[in-house]
Amino acid sequence: MIRTEDLRRQHGELLDIVTEMSALLNEDALKEEAGPIRSLLSKFAAKLSTHLKMEDIKLYPVLIDNADEKVRSVANDFMEEMGGLKDAFGKYLDNWPTVPKIQKDPAGFVTQTKGIFEALGKRIEREDNQLYKIFDNLKA
Repeated sequence: MIRTEDLRRQHGELLDIVTEMSALLNEDALKEEAGPIRSLLSKFAAKLSTHLKMEDIKLYPVLIDNADEKVRSVANDFMEEMGGLKDAFGKYLDNWPTVPKIQKDPAGFVTQTKGIFEALGKRIEREDNQLYKIFDNLKA
């Protein structure tokens, strides 16, 4: 079993929600009905929160305590970057707390959502291809 199997599965689930939400990113449609996308956003935020907690419990402590300076450095870089993304995502959620807020400014919602999804998509790709590979290759 790959040590990061659950974390990678969660990435897949998050990307599935991104796909669902992306299909609903239509300004005209959002003016009329934003309930489904707001529900998906809540689901996404909850899954992301769970995922980040798992990383904080299972992944980062092992990497930060590793004897190899390169491993520690990569982990610290990822943690620092995630702090910025987490803050940006929190501000994004604060901007779109309700259906009426989305309906009032669907163009802003679409633009911000695409930006957040792009940043998180790049982060997921880097975690899968760099950070998780390092973790999987550590001696248990």
